[in-house]
Amino acid sequence: MKFPESLKGLKILVLGGGISGNSALNFLISEKAQPILCDQNQPERTVVPFFPDNIPPQSLPEVSLVIKSPGILPTHPILSYAADKKIPVVSEIDLGRYFFKGKIIGITGTDGKSTTTSLIAHLLKESFPDLKEGGNLGIPFTSFCKESISLAVLELSSYQLEDSSPLHLDVSVFLNLASDHLERHKTMENYFQAKLKIADLSNSNHTLIVSEKIKERILNSISYQCKLLSFGKTSDSNAFLDENSLKIKTSKFVYDISKFYLPGTHNRENLAASILAAEEIGGKPESIQTRIPLFRGLPHRFQIAGEKLGISFINDSKSTNLHSMLAGMATWKNIDQTCLILGGRPKQEDLKPLYNFLIRGIGCVVLFGEARVAWESGIKNIIGEKLYCVENLNDTFEIFKKGIYFPSPV
Repeated sequence: MKFPESLKGLKILVLGGGISGNSALNFLISEKAQPILCDQNQPERTVVPFFPDNIPPQSLPEVSLVIKSPGILPTHPILSYAADKKIPVVSEIDLGRYFFKGKIIGITGTDGKSTTTSLIAHLLKESFPDLKEGGNLGIPFTSFCKESISLAVLELSSYQLEDSSPLHLDVSVFLNLASDHLERHKTMENYFQAKLKIADLSNSNHTLIVSEKIKERILNSISYQCKLLSFGKTSDSNAFLDENSLKIKTSKFVYDISKFYLPGTHNRENLAASILAAEEIGGKPESIQTRIPLFRGLPHRFQIAGEKLGISFINDSKSTNLHSMLAGMATWKNIDQTCLILGGRPKQEDLKPLYNFLIRGIGCVVLFGEARVAWESGIKNIIGEKLYCVENLNDTFEIFKKGIYFPSPV
């Protein structure tokens, strides 16, 4: 939709609080709009009118626009009411996009999008020293969309994208697709279409960067006019990952990735996608090359936390799904000398791949948080006393300090 030149005086409903909703609310207040908050939980303090989200929609004040937080289900009664009344519903990303004047790179995919977002920003820091990264990564777009910066690098989830109008990004990256969020999207096709909303397919000035598998799917079934680039391990990819020589070859440069810190083919493929995005937005190849060895990844995302007595500690306690963790472990050596730390918030996922991996002989697993509640029984049936359950990450470190790594010598 087209936003008005000014939001001043407009009554706008923010449906759902949380990080995204509260950021949108603060932005609307700064623009002198008249926002209304509708959420499951009433905040302790609020400077705007509040209504519980189970209120009959017809009891709400009349509004010109609804801004929907990503966590709100598309079937929410207020959204159905808005559709009947032809009240536009947009995302917080839409709101930020309209007011942002710089260039934007958007990143989506089932696995690796947080790391890739951070990696792209890292590679471009010399070429665009004022850039900011955010979106689903944790910094809402509306918290900085009116700043005079040249580039935003945004992680975009399927929940954010399904609510968005065409975003008209400069460069979009669609990393991969695996079964995820089906409790929300119902089918893989719906999930794919939600992710594909990151692309401005009809815009010849837009660049869409995809994996080889997604490129094949687009070529077979989707009409597009944008610039379509691929990354992968075949020589005709626009960013060709040569695992033998540890090089990534593009039309502009041959990058040496032998000193890239993150392990695994999946991380090197994410690097190939990141290099393409950085080149397309205007990054200088020599600068990109210089910064490749300096990237250390994100905390708690398949992070090599350390090594002691020959035992490697892998902290994956903030990973959002099992696919990314298993992809990381696929190329990991000496699994029996590895302690895997798992936390986070489990989704409705098939746990068989995890169980099959553990059967190979993991050194030990530490579980905490919601993952402990969901996974303890199944994992214990497989690895027995090699499983440690703790309350939080700090307790995990206490275990390590005591030297309790495995129930028997390894």
